[in-house]
Amino acid sequence: MNQVFKTVNFFFILFAIIITSLTISRHTGNIYYYILFSVITNALLIYTLNSRSLFFEIYLSSFIWLGFWFKYSLSLVFLNGIIYDSGPLENMINIDKAILVSIVAISSVFLSFILRKKIYRENIYQIKKISFFEKSYLKFRKESIFLFIILFCIVAFLNLHLNIYQKGFIYQHEISFLIVNFIKWMLIFGMTTLSCFFIYTEILRLQKISPLLITVAFFEICLSYSSMLSRAVIMNLSAITFSLSKYLDLIKNKKFLFMLISSLLISMILFNNYFSNHIRINFAQEVGNDVKNKQISDKEKIKNKNTDVVIKQFKVSNDPKVKLNPINMSSFIIINRWSGIDSMIAIVSSKKLSFELFFQSLKEKKIINNKTFYETTFKVDWDGGKEVMTGEKRVLKGNTLPGLFSYLFYSGNYYFLFTSIFVLTFIFSVFEIFCKRITNNNMIFASFISFMICFRMFNFGYAPRDTYLFVISVLLSVLMIFFLSRFNFFSLRKKNNN
Repeated sequence: MNQVFKTVNFFFILFAIIITSLTISRHTGNIYYYILFSVITNALLIYTLNSRSLFFEIYLSSFIWLGFWFKYSLSLVFLNGIIYDSGPLENMINIDKAILVSIVAISSVFLSFILRKKIYRENIYQIKKISFFEKSYLKFRKESIFLFIILFCIVAFLNLHLNIYQKGFIYQHEISFLIVNFIKWMLIFGMTTLSCFFIYTEILRLQKISPLLITVAFFEICLSYSSMLSRAVIMNLSAITFSLSKYLDLIKNKKFLFMLISSLLISMILFNNYFSNHIRINFAQEVGNDVKNKQISDKEKIKNKNTDVVIKQFKVSNDPKVKLNPINMSSFIIINRWSGIDSMIAIVSSKKLSFELFFQSLKEKKIINNKTFYETTFKVDWDGGKEVMTGEKRVLKGNTLPGLFSYLFYSGNYYFLFTSIFVLTFIFSVFEIFCKRITNNNMIFASFISFMICFRMFNFGYAPRDTYLFVISVLLSVLMIFFLSRFNFFSLRKKNNN
């Protein structure tokens, strides 16, 4: 595995050198700032890409690399230096300040990772005693997998057809709050936690990796995220795939499993992206037509029946001539899906930065018919392309999120930014070690939960005080996997009898 990391690091270094050399002449700010920015961002990624790093460290450095250096550099090369979602074009005069603040934040993460390795070294945590649920699964393996398939198919079906939770849209239905949140938790956390338990039980107790179980786990993630119209399936599948690298010695036919996982990844990513984009566009056009129909009166007629208003909502290029379709939408996402440098540019361009603004943002509540605090305060929607549209069945509302790094700089204070990121990064790193300790060193679950935390960090900033719901969801998953891995009904019954 170390050889694989060395090869990957070599290609990252080569890629970084090539792209940096291409972008230096296109960078409009201080060239030395950009070179330092490139060096520290790529150095952080390379530093973490090894078998001794935690999953959290690898995923966080990858998100930083994608959201800051990758997004900025490739925008310079392919998008004429226009950073999507960074606010008005004149904000680019503040690119040096945005890069400087980013360097401070990334340096904080770097230092936290270094100290974590010095203070908390990983040990192997493993309990030989088999739990009640592990024993039950191994005894009724086929039945358990069959029931699991039925479960996640039903949940995905209900979510899609009852419009319980779908990215980019809000539904005003009368379904119970408890049912809505239970379905959301099952889609995002619950069923993948079960997959992690099934896979690791076979690894721990049978010393094997089942191709069938891997296929089922991948299918669950694909189906769940497709029902949510989320294109993040590629990252969740990658997190599960990467965790399997910890058990290469158990794979008897490595070529077969490699071909299986590769084919599953490619087919499910293509399906998920096309399906999600196709449904999103149809739903958006439906909302657009509803909005137009509301404007019709007895004395007025609509002359133009095109859906231009919808096209503004789903921009797929900085070039207005590029047509809206699933393929172009997917291409646009590759560069612009990541949050980081875009929000940092928008925030440092504001003269309102202060702790007063930071605490004011904490009061934000989830709303349906208005733009978010971030969008209005920092003029992210300067071209009017993010208007909220209310249809008969659904509300079209895609929130733009700053991410945790940029959000913490609402304060305008470099010391607060550095300290906050350092402490949070250290806590999340130790949390992964804690999860391994209480779950028999379940690398599959540790990879999944660390990825979810990193993903949340880079999709942070809307109604931040509701973060407690995410924390509860994570803790419920940890409690669930702990219960499945450690609970022994028979031991408990013996104690009671005594």
